[in-house]
Amino acid sequence: MLSCSVIIIAYNSCDFIPACLKSVRDACEGIDSQIIVLDNGSNEPIIPEIKNFFPEVEWIDSKENLGFGKGCNLAEKHATKPYLFFINPDTIISKNAFREMLKFMEEHPDAGTVGCRILNEDGTIQWACRRSFPTIVSAVSKTIGLAALFPKNKTLASYNMTYADPNEMIEVDAVSGSFFCIRRDVYEKLNGFDEDFFMYGEDLDLCFRTKEMGLHNYYTPVTNILHFKGQSCRTRRWGSYVDFYKAMLIFVRKHKDLYFVPNFLVSFGILFAAFVGMFSRLIPKFWKMFLDLGVIAVWALVSLNEGIEVDFNDSPTEGYAAVHSILDLVHFEDWWLVGLVVIVNLVFLMFRGEYTVSSLKGEKFLRFLIPLNLLAVGGYAAFRYFTQVPVLENSASSLPYIGRDWLFITIFSSLFIPLALLAWRRVAFWIAFWINYFYRIFAKKRHRSILLGGREDSLNNWFDSYNVIPGIEILGCVSSEPENISEENRKHLLGNLSEMESICNRTGCRELLVVSNFSGYRENFDINWLDKLGMCVYLLIGNGKNGNFALVNLKYLR
Repeated sequence: MLSCSVIIIAYNSCDFIPACLKSVRDACEGIDSQIIVLDNGSNEPIIPEIKNFFPEVEWIDSKENLGFGKGCNLAEKHATKPYLFFINPDTIISKNAFREMLKFMEEHPDAGTVGCRILNEDGTIQWACRRSFPTIVSAVSKTIGLAALFPKNKTLASYNMTYADPNEMIEVDAVSGSFFCIRRDVYEKLNGFDEDFFMYGEDLDLCFRTKEMGLHNYYTPVTNILHFKGQSCRTRRWGSYVDFYKAMLIFVRKHKDLYFVPNFLVSFGILFAAFVGMFSRLIPKFWKMFLDLGVIAVWALVSLNEGIEVDFNDSPTEGYAAVHSILDLVHFEDWWLVGLVVIVNLVFLMFRGEYTVSSLKGEKFLRFLIPLNLLAVGGYAAFRYFTQVPVLENSASSLPYIGRDWLFITIFSSLFIPLALLAWRRVAFWIAFWINYFYRIFAKKRHRSILLGGREDSLNNWFDSYNVIPGIEILGCVSSEPENISEENRKHLLGNLSEMESICNRTGCRELLVVSNFSGYRENFDINWLDKLGMCVYLLIGNGKNGNFALVNLKYLR
């Protein structure tokens, strides 16, 4: 009998690991298997309800984040089977994945590690599933985009081997750590992953040492898995970014014989790539940054205009003789205040990831920007008041009024800027929403979907206009057991799953999104019957909040 141990290192993976474990359970049928999951110091640990749904799993909890390599080494100590599979929690595997990979290992005794075809949710291939060891040429060509321009060139596109047919088995330098198989005796001879790598690079290093043993690393297309890339890093974006380039530096230092130039030059190149990549990671959505700058420019034109000159009466108690307006608040010499406002607002939004996504939902940043602007403008106002108060006629009587103006501009700025940033997002969202809506109607490209599920979980997240899947109208839900559907979800119920044909004819829907919860696939369905109805079936994983979901076309896992 085929036999294997499956090791999964989970970090903040509550939304995705149930579907992963359900696919692993299905793929383990008829195989002598062992499933080990290490919850690697998650801020949001795997909840008991999930663990209860998978009693066959050996659960290990770590109080701290050990990193991927060290976590794998700890979990492997519990493994008892001759073959090891290392799997990311943000993956779904085909039902034949373990069987086909184990057969391949049996047929290729010279194989050290074996990886398979890894797909994105939409079925496109993740080229990182088979790689060459990084060289100066391959790293530079990938960094500056030559690999993408010349994907069939064996020299420029060597890193991700895009020149090789993904439908053919091939020997490679390295496979992806998100899913691969290795013999346990080989893994133990290698002393497992190098724990100097916290995250990233450890799979590359393991494959390098496997080849040094005289074994081979293979890529085979005999099975597919789907990988929702980057889900484990969502809660530590900058930590994972630093880990990536730190791993590259460790790899270069450890395997310097790969390179024919001084080590410091290679390291300098990696640091330069990290610097360039930092900006592409921070602000890929330049249009949002430019519009935010436009909002601050409007504030500056209003607040920093010199306006009407202020006159005072002989008696200071009578106040201003001229009409006071917002344009009198600050003078043009206060451009330092503009720079301070730009830094406070744009840098804050940049580092919280606002310019990395197209989402126009902005309520979350509002509660931070108001106090931040209050502190920044208020602090500057205090500095100007006590050190650079402009001397006007009757300046002694003008001091209390200038103080009052600075107080007003502080409050005005602290409210106007955040609210204006939120306002243009709201306006832009609704304009884009209705343009897209009417375009789909008149172009006959309406993208309508129905959810399958609703007995326990609330489906309201998927009907919220800000959390809805982009470009898809979710019409409601169906269930194979509508009598058991929760009261909260009943308002969305369209009917029984068995009535899907009439529901499709009535609504024009051609997509069914299977809601996945703690137990993996929520309700049973016959995908062949749905195929005959012309339905496309997707697995909907996650909770929909903050865009934290994956939509997987199930036809790629048959």
